[in-house]
Amino acid sequence: MNINYCKGTNYLFMLGGGGMSMENVGVLLSKREWSRLFSKKYKKDEIWHMYARKGKELNLKIQFFRLNDISLESLKTRAIEIQNNSIIIKDTIDIPSIIYNTTMFYKKKNIQKLKELSNHPEFQVLNEHHIIKKKELCALVDSYSDISIDFDEEIDDNNTLYTLYVLGQKNLNNKWQSTLMYAKDSNQKIYYLEDAAMDELWECSQKVLNIIHFYYPGIFEIGIVFSLNRNGFYSLSSTCPISTIIKDIFGWNTKICGKICKFPLKVAKEILQQKNSHDEIRNEYSLAYPTQSTELLPSPESKDKLIMLSNEESINLWIKLKEFQDEEMCLKLPMLQSKLITSDQISIQFGIKEQTCKIDILERDFRLNENSFTNPAEVIISSSLLKKLHIPLDLIYQLKISNNKVIIGPSIGLLLGENNHLYNPTYMEKYSDRLMEYEKFGGVVFAFSTRSIDWNEEIAYGMLYDPTLKKWRYDSVPIPAALYRRNFHQNHDRINQLIEMTNKNLFNSHYFKKSDLILLKDEKEIRNHVPATHLLKNSDDLIQFIQDTEKVILKPISLSRGRGILILEKNQDHDDGYILYDHQNELILRHLIPDNKGLEEMIKKLNILNKQYLYQTYIPLLKINNRPLDVRVVMQKYDKKSWKCTGIECRVAGENEVLTNIARGGEAMTLEEVVIGSGINQSYDNIYESIINLCQKFCSLIDRKDQHYAEFGLDIGLDQEGFPWIIEANIFPSFKGFKEMDYELYLKIRTQPIFYAVHLQGFNISENEVGSSNETGNIKIVTPTQQNYFL
Repeated sequence: MNINYCKGTNYLFMLGGGGMSMENVGVLLSKREWSRLFSKKYKKDEIWHMYARKGKELNLKIQFFRLNDISLESLKTRAIEIQNNSIIIKDTIDIPSIIYNTTMFYKKKNIQKLKELSNHPEFQVLNEHHIIKKKELCALVDSYSDISIDFDEEIDDNNTLYTLYVLGQKNLNNKWQSTLMYAKDSNQKIYYLEDAAMDELWECSQKVLNIIHFYYPGIFEIGIVFSLNRNGFYSLSSTCPISTIIKDIFGWNTKICGKICKFPLKVAKEILQQKNSHDEIRNEYSLAYPTQSTELLPSPESKDKLIMLSNEESINLWIKLKEFQDEEMCLKLPMLQSKLITSDQISIQFGIKEQTCKIDILERDFRLNENSFTNPAEVIISSSLLKKLHIPLDLIYQLKISNNKVIIGPSIGLLLGENNHLYNPTYMEKYSDRLMEYEKFGGVVFAFSTRSIDWNEEIAYGMLYDPTLKKWRYDSVPIPAALYRRNFHQNHDRINQLIEMTNKNLFNSHYFKKSDLILLKDEKEIRNHVPATHLLKNSDDLIQFIQDTEKVILKPISLSRGRGILILEKNQDHDDGYILYDHQNELILRHLIPDNKGLEEMIKKLNILNKQYLYQTYIPLLKINNRPLDVRVVMQKYDKKSWKCTGIECRVAGENEVLTNIARGGEAMTLEEVVIGSGINQSYDNIYESIINLCQKFCSLIDRKDQHYAEFGLDIGLDQEGFPWIIEANIFPSFKGFKEMDYELYLKIRTQPIFYAVHLQGFNISENEVGSSNETGNIKIVTPTQQNYFL
């Protein structure tokens, strides 16, 4: 076998007769596999040669590379190609846009790099990961009643007769194909399965794979592993990666192995064809993501009806749903005043799903003034309507009636990022303190990813908060009617789709970056309170700026908590020199720079021109005990037009620090303590009022933009005269200081966005403290008259 060494970028392989150029698909190798392929230890009939041959059949050029050689800055990598059984070493190629991964990575740095590669907008990774932890698989299977199969948590080798393997491979239409089923005995001998056994096993596997599709969308191929005991019963035991199955099959049946290897390459080919046709497929191959068809988008008439209710005649009450078996879409309500429901056919809504149903009246008395979370009215729902609306039965809801429409809710969504394999009930525990007052509003609180939506059915798959157990569980519900965005590494098209489907009730809809302050510099209400701020595009502009300002601070746009910050000032002892303080690491580095040329070289060395930095005038901050401080102001919405300050803390820098971030050793103090301790010649009331007025002006300006925000952490710098400056506006503020300083206030701040989501849907927050003596926790009811109704 010949090895040719070839320097340069992509080598273009042309088909004979002047045919089309081959398109590139990358295949990730482990370090060991790369070394073996590089050193000719793989023979021409081995697996990577098979991938190369199957790629050629599809007019694809397969380029093999390893994670260690990938540069996400230059988007280049070293690679190996196999052409006519000869190995071609490529010094540098462009990273292919489609990357097929068969490798299990265990080192933390490799897992992180694969994650970055998968999240990069230029690339599509087939198989972002390969297996599901046994604990998570068991929890998933247990959560869905239609998967009726035993789970073998502890495998008894003495009782296991065979291990059964089902390989699932997903096509471009998100349909799982069973490309192989086989059995292995204790001696690792492989057997075919009979057709009857295959049908039963595949039916069970299909249900498991359909759930995997939504919870682990980055998996394109996976083995479902079963144990067959000596009594002839099988049980689900685990999953296995594609590499395990390839290893089993390659030496057993190369023809079948070739079909398996070709399958993901065909998917890659189809993705490339769609990309070339300008179809939007990014980060995943159209994972249940709909085309922009009128069927999936609310019509102009209907979308305004999603959440909007009449303010004229309405009623809210606590309810508990009870199912009765009936094929007719039917809802049985307590007796209501006839003017609230004027037809026996009305629309019922849960989340964003709506369904027309028949209304019957329950002939039983219920005192409205006794209605509470702990004493809900019983509402009877037919099994067909329950299934259609996908409503969990074990929760307490509010029911709102207005203009012949029944809305059950609230339904609140926590919109997570796109690393679905990280999201599980344990991960969600950090959100539980936001739900300490769940009994005040009830309904569904559901966490999910945009990658885990069945857009055709408008169903989201994720984790549901169980208020009884105070834990999260796997479940699925209609897309919630109000969404609290908790991550910004998401597909923009899917976000825009959700904004439309929820009638703009997705808040924190846009990532407010540090650089967005530049857009506000000309707003007359606050322009005198915003330091001069610029994007770092070249060294010359920065040098000119520092000549005018003497001292500047440089910040990475995408980082927080004081990470990556540099402070640059003119050296007063050397006319042409500068001092650069590097806070990028735990130890602060002080660089003495002789002149402009030296500054240019330092900027080049730090590579900050390629890392999206901004620079702004350095504000000499007010100090206490010679330690700089700034003020974190939490502004949160109570309704669509009302912003309130829910908390103020002062962050005082640690000893010998100039950055105030608590993550860098700073401490939290109250504003009053700081005003007194700093010795500033202003009263606390004046300082407080100037800060709050500035923050209210900022929020009012933000509301004029075409985005939906409900929470900001504003970092206000007070200079040595007490004048307030807006240093940063954080869309995901940290509340660590509040947690240490005032835990009760911390919980209120954490809860407020959930309350806001409730109000967005027209539901209420119970006015009374749940569980307090002589109180029922009633919802504030709006009725046509002031009298009490018997329902």
